[in-house]
Amino acid sequence: MRIQGRDCTLTVARDGELTPLPYSEETVRLTSKGYVIPECIGQRNREKTVITKKEIEGCFITRLDYSVIQCLFLLFFFDEQTFDLYADRGFEKIIYKNVNLSGFELRGENKEALKLRVDVKSSDNSFTDNWALNVPDLSWLPQKTFFFDGHNVIADLITLPLVYRFELTAKYSGTTKLSLKLYFPLSTEHYPLSSKIEKLTIWIDMKEGIWLDLYDLVPLTDLCDINCADTVLCYQIFNVTGIMVLNIRNAEQNLQIVI
Repeated sequence: MRIQGRDCTLTVARDGELTPLPYSEETVRLTSKGYVIPECIGQRNREKTVITKKEIEGCFITRLDYSVIQCLFLLFFFDEQTFDLYADRGFEKIIYKNVNLSGFELRGENKEALKLRVDVKSSDNSFTDNWALNVPDLSWLPQKTFFFDGHNVIADLITLPLVYRFELTAKYSGTTKLSLKLYFPLSTEHYPLSSKIEKLTIWIDMKEGIWLDLYDLVPLTDLCDINCADTVLCYQIFNVTGIMVLNIRNAEQNLQIVI
């Protein structure tokens, strides 16, 4: 990312390992929390804010590529563990220490790069710090970006004709809540899906052997057939009541991350 002509970086640090991200934007900030004292009636005293504490909150959005997919999905697996964010914005270098994961959204559009939004929040031990002098260069090195192919989505061993968009959302608040929204052209051949899907597979990259498996998807909405000669675009939302598994199987890795 470039701000005022300068390359900026965002790096995830966990267990001593630094992973620079190919991020596109971020909103992680130290925000003030408190309460407001209203102005007195008939007086010139202005409304005042009493700050009681400061918290780290925000999100970052990054493309999904081979260099970051394992690191980020391990954050989702170890969701109760804290991690650090090294932000170089050009005009400042700041470390957000001991932040927690609050949620994420993986989004894909047909033939477009997969995007991942990660939401962060403060923990009891969060604080900000400046970069040390011995911090190495944290520039992101270009890697293969993953693109979503809407013809490679499989529901209970049946390949769906086309999913032109999907949104996989997770919220962490004591328990993990996963939901999936599929966008597709309405077809009586494979839709509507009015019953539970036992297993849904979304291929991230066939050549690299990377895919997501989602189990026990329960539809929250019903679909109906429409007597229309034109293509009807629609979407359907599912609660993912089972597990989510990231699979990486190639000559270099044989990895499963179960969430």
